[in-house]
Amino acid sequence: MARHASEALAYHSVNIAFVVHHYDLSEGTGGYTVELISRIARHHEVTLYAASVRAPVPEGVHVVHVPALQGRTYATILSFPAAFSAVRRSHDLVHAQGWVTGRAHVVTAHIVLRAWRRAARRAGIRSPAGERLFGGFVERREARLYRAVREVIAPSAKIKEELARDYGRQRRVTVVRHGFPAPSSAPARDLARRAIGVPMDAFVALYIGDPRKGLVTALRALRNVDRAHLLVVSRSAPDQFADATQQLGVGQRVHWVGPMPDPTVAYAAADVLVHPTIYDSFGLVVAEAMAESVPPIVTRWAGISELIEHGESGWIVQEDDVVAGVAAALEKLSHDAELRQRLASGSGLRAGPVTVPGAGRGMRLLGRRSRYTGGLHDEPPGAGAPCAQWQHLRRNRTDPRRVG
Repeated sequence: MARHASEALAYHSVNIAFVVHHYDLSEGTGGYTVELISRIARHHEVTLYAASVRAPVPEGVHVVHVPALQGRTYATILSFPAAFSAVRRSHDLVHAQGWVTGRAHVVTAHIVLRAWRRAARRAGIRSPAGERLFGGFVERREARLYRAVREVIAPSAKIKEELARDYGRQRRVTVVRHGFPAPSSAPARDLARRAIGVPMDAFVALYIGDPRKGLVTALRALRNVDRAHLLVVSRSAPDQFADATQQLGVGQRVHWVGPMPDPTVAYAAADVLVHPTIYDSFGLVVAEAMAESVPPIVTRWAGISELIEHGESGWIVQEDDVVAGVAAALEKLSHDAELRQRLASGSGLRAGPVTVPGAGRGMRLLGRRSRYTGGLHDEPPGAGAPCAQWQHLRRNRTDPRRVG
């Protein structure tokens, strides 16, 4: 009887606020929040604070528009905390997605800005103007938040280490990795390639996302692998890379399809995913590819590499010369169909069992170490569910220090 009573208490409804710049499935942080809310709203009172809402909101979720500036990334970043303060209400739990406020109970660290900027300098990547002008200011604010907040969720051990090294945050950081989405109903490869316009008999490597994370590396590696083609799915305009593709002599083998809200067709058309990132807290695009049994080629700077077994469920570039390492991987995989099949099978198997038990342990640990009673439903989170789910963290309502 006592056990059942404690379980009922753990699943008591909680008033939870989620704070994010953009509620958008096509963005990593936004997509994480979409999946989180879709599950937590089944059991709790949820309020979403966002500057823009570009995805369906579950029934019953309260939406509060945050009047932050939009149009440029750093305009939103800089104006959002004050705009959120102006519309903020009182909640049992406030779960912030990075530096979106100076006060929260829990923050998921989707990036450690100081570590990202260091990686960009190391790779010789010029940051956009907003980051050059205001990056230092945001670093300091981000550091202050991570030092002050009660609990931090890190999507990888890599991020946990960066929080300690760059911001001095060592205690009460729980590594709870994102989950893998369920595989989609993908079209046949020949249909997918015909729809996108890539050769039927080519070896196709897929690049998805922000070009700053490694597109130039992929293009340089492509130059050394004559048989390979590169399929690029990105919001960025291809014009800025036109000179590079021509100078490298790979223009005829690069297929730029622009943004795809649903990249299922791109995954179906690809033989491998190439993700030579200079920095990634986790790498949701890699998780998506693995769920579709598309073997990834990743660097050790992607947090998800912690979940990949080299040569079994993916290819981890070990070389300091990343271009040479990616080229070697493409060359090997383009000629070894048996290895491609083994990695494809290994990727699908690794992505198959979403690590719900691990998520449950992480969240229960988080609950025990905070002033909240932790309880995580053990039901499978389903398609696209991130493992870091705030399904049943309950504030001790007798504690008068309620955060508004």
